[in-house]
Amino acid sequence: MKTVLMFSPHADDAAAFCGGTLAKLAAGGWNVVLVRITDDAKDSVGLTVEETIQRNTEELHAAAQALDIGEIVELGFPTDTLADVSETVLRERVVYLLRKYKPYAVFTFDPFGQNEANLDHIRVAQVVEEAFWVSCFDLHHPEHFKEGLEPFSVCERWYFGRPVSNPNRAEDITDYFPKRVAALAAHKTMMRNTVNQFRLQLRAWGRRAPLLDAAMEGDLTPLVMGFLHAQSSAIAAAHSLGEGRLGEEFRVVRFGDMEEFFEQISEPI
Repeated sequence: MKTVLMFSPHADDAAAFCGGTLAKLAAGGWNVVLVRITDDAKDSVGLTVEETIQRNTEELHAAAQALDIGEIVELGFPTDTLADVSETVLRERVVYLLRKYKPYAVFTFDPFGQNEANLDHIRVAQVVEEAFWVSCFDLHHPEHFKEGLEPFSVCERWYFGRPVSNPNRAEDITDYFPKRVAALAAHKTMMRNTVNQFRLQLRAWGRRAPLLDAAMEGDLTPLVMGFLHAQSSAIAAAHSLGEGRLGEEFRVVRFGDMEEFFEQISEPI
């Protein structure tokens, strides 16, 4: 059984950016492990910090169940402040998890993505990118080896973003789209916080959106479904997946410009 690690800065990032693909891999027999980096303690409207942590954690587990994610690992760093966290401290945790779970593939934000305003996303992308090669070095964090771990290198890196830079793969998630919608809609607390941000911006613009107002108190599913369907349809059309199909977009990297060379000189184990 192959393992995939999803390094998610916040609870809702998996469903929002690659939920269909993770559900598809799980259905194919993969062991999907989600690593939440932060505690999402501030991602709410009208709740205390304690209530916010509890609700976002409960909703993360509901979303993970919708996507058939097998395990959740909590790192618990304070949300929206990763720019203040030592990069080497955060990187050590990522290296440890790479060595522990030995994933065939890792999903995370694109460290070279454009239009990314969330610094937590940027920091996680940068840290995971550096951890890919640091995890191979036996002089980096040798304390891990006392637990029976060993140097390890990931085979495939799946990057997503808004948008991902130089995408080279579009995964057809049509059959798994309902799971993605259910997972993102499960994040009621975080989604309403996002909706409220747009409402505040619209108010400054002198406008309002009744659909957003309704989502603050009622069912989030119509709004989530409409947004994700438009996004997934556009990706499918751009990559010629076929009429009526839905897709998620990635930049998948193995050996870069050395891929062809290693195909020529390698053989199955």
